[in-house]
Amino acid sequence: MHGQLRPASAAGVPAEHFARLIARLGPFEPKPVVAVAVSGGPDSMALALLLDEWAGHRGGRVEAISVDHGLRPESAAEAEQVGRWLAARRVTRHTILRWTGGKPEAGLQAAARAARYRLLTEHCRAEGILHLCLAHHLDDQVETRAMRAARQSGPAGLAGMSAVRDWSGVRLLRPLLGITKHALQATLVARGQDWIEDPSNRNPAFERVRWRGQAVEADPREALPALHRAGLERARLESEAAAGLCADLE
Repeated sequence: MHGQLRPASAAGVPAEHFARLIARLGPFEPKPVVAVAVSGGPDSMALALLLDEWAGHRGGRVEAISVDHGLRPESAAEAEQVGRWLAARRVTRHTILRWTGGKPEAGLQAAARAARYRLLTEHCRAEGILHLCLAHHLDDQVETRAMRAARQSGPAGLAGMSAVRDWSGVRLLRPLLGITKHALQATLVARGQDWIEDPSNRNPAFERVRWRGQAVEADPREALPALHRAGLERARLESEAAAGLCADLE
């Protein structure tokens, strides 16, 4: 199902602002080559367009990767649609990876996530791409924090998702963790770009969807100070752990 192009109260994420956000996640090559996971939803479509502008201005390129999990009959056609949209915008390359084989009846979302990360990182390593960008945003971060708080997580968990993480030799980058979903949708509207709405994002059978339906934060930006404090505490704890490890090795 395609998203509707509707009026937005803002022009979305300015290119200059995005450039500052991703610069914090470097270093990058002089002519950066980055991959981006693109499902076709508003978050990943906006990230793909912003990344393409950023890399293009630096003589680099972007490889967009869609993973077809094969969980819905229309998923293959949606992945192809993403490729057509990106080709129309002259994004350098679009690759579709497919999750084949049997699917578990229980823990389907976790299994799909594991398969997605495996396929994405294997492809990046095969292509010699060091950086893989993911479109998790501030609303996702708030939901993650609420879910972890419900499990009585400590400071490391309450800091939410990391903006930079090594995963099987590939740098996972999340440059949008301070950006709201509304701003990403506005980014697409400003560029006249449609997107795909995945019905599973409204399925209450999934825990994250249930949290989303509870309106965890009226305005996700209200969570930024708490996330920042938890992030600083996590960094302190990690630094102390690293110092202790080095001391043990001396």
